[in-house]
Parts: sequence; structure tokens; C-alpha cells
Amino acid sequence: MKNQIVVLITMVLFAINANCQETYLDVVINYTPTSMNFGSNNDALKDFKKGYWGLQAGASFQMGISDYFSLVPELYFVMKGTKLENNNPLTGQETRIRFNTLDFPVLARVHWKNFYLNAGPVLSYNLHGRVKTDANETLPGSKTRMKFGTGIDDYSRWDAGAQFGIGYEFQWKKSRLLLDMRYHYGMVDMGNGTAMYNRYFNMNLLLAKKWKTNPLSKAKRRDLTLWQEIDNQSSIDFN
Repeated sequence: MKNQIVVLITMVLFAINANCQETYLDVVINYTPTSMNFGSNNDALKDFKKGYWGLQAGASFQMGISDYFSLVPELYFVMKGTKLENNNPLTGQETRIRFNTLDFPVLARVHWKNFYLNAGPVLSYNLHGRVKTDANETLPGSKTRMKFGTGIDDYSRWDAGAQFGIGYEFQWKKSRLLLDMRYHYGMVDMGNGTAMYNRYFNMNLLLAKKWKTNPLSKAKRRDLTLWQEIDNQSSIDFN
């Protein structure tokens, strides 16, 4: 009975390893739109609010676990923000809000043929930010560098939330191109009480090269070797 259990586990490990999704390192270089949500003021600002196009650059690492599932940690720099047009009900003048941020999502990816679904948490660290206002008939213009902290005039250094979306994979021999459409839902008030949330939809193109070795497959091979040794030892003991 003991030997049968070991053989069964060995067969399962072989099956998982044989049907594992490929491992890829994706390069992320995009010019992508972002925007902000202003809580209870968002409806009043919808006719005045514009998105901000900024650089997104970094890497995405897909680690295959099974034929239909993979784990995808990512790290990239992204320029986020929004623009409020003149005479808006929040600031009364044209206002540009900018954040330079490091994003670290960890996504679960479910595959079906060339399509996939993404979902997972994201942690963000704000490196730098500024707020610029243009002068109008009643208000002077200004350009202010953001101070990060917990005070009433400070901005939050950290952001956290979730990302989810869908993608499509175009395959070549040793490379692939991903069309990735994703929504970023920020949950932290970046204005420390003024209701400013990073929430936006973006569409990315990711160029990927197949990784030589899958780190999860290495672990499975080590586990398989261990079970084989246990099986051999059990056979010796049994005889």
C-alpha cells in the first residue's frame, strides 16, 4: 500500500511537470493612459476630468504551474496622474496631478487556448509627485512638489489595490507578443482625506522571450527525485 501511494504521487508529479505552462520574461515598455477617481466628487468632475498619458517600463515574469494556470509577479515604473480643466468644481482652475510610481503586482493567470484572465493584488510606492495649476481670471497659478506623509497637506507614499483583466497571446517559435487589457483599482486615498484614488484602465503590448528554465519546474524535479529515493528505500525495506 505504501509503495502504491508513492507511485501515485510520482505519476501526478510527472503529469504536472509535463503539462506546465511555459515560463516567459516579458519586457514592458508602453505609453499608457491613467486617471484618478475623486470619490463623492467624481460625478461632478466627469466633464472636467481628463486622463494622463505617461511612460510605463519594467518586466513581467510568468511562471508556469500547470497547463491552465501560472503565477505572474511584475515590477515596473509608471507615470500616473490626471488633468482637471479650468473652472472645475474642485480646484476652480486647470490642474495637473502627477505621480511617478513603482508598481508591484502579483497576479494569478488562468489560461484557455491563447486567451488568459489576470487577477491579483498590487502594491505601489510613490517616488515623486507634483501638482501644477494654471492661472485664470480669479486664481494664480502654482507648481508644487508633493510632500509625502500623514499630514493634512501631505500625500500618501504607499498605494495598494487590485488589478484584473484579460489578454491574448500571439505565439512565435521562441517568443510571443501579449495584448494585455487591465483595470487598476486603487484602494488608498492618495490625498489623505481629500478622496484621490488611482483607478484606470490601460491596454499594454508586452514582448516576451521564453525563459530557459522554469523555477517551479526545478522544484518539482527536486520533489520527484526525493519521492523516487523514498520509493527505492521503501522497496529495499519491504524486501
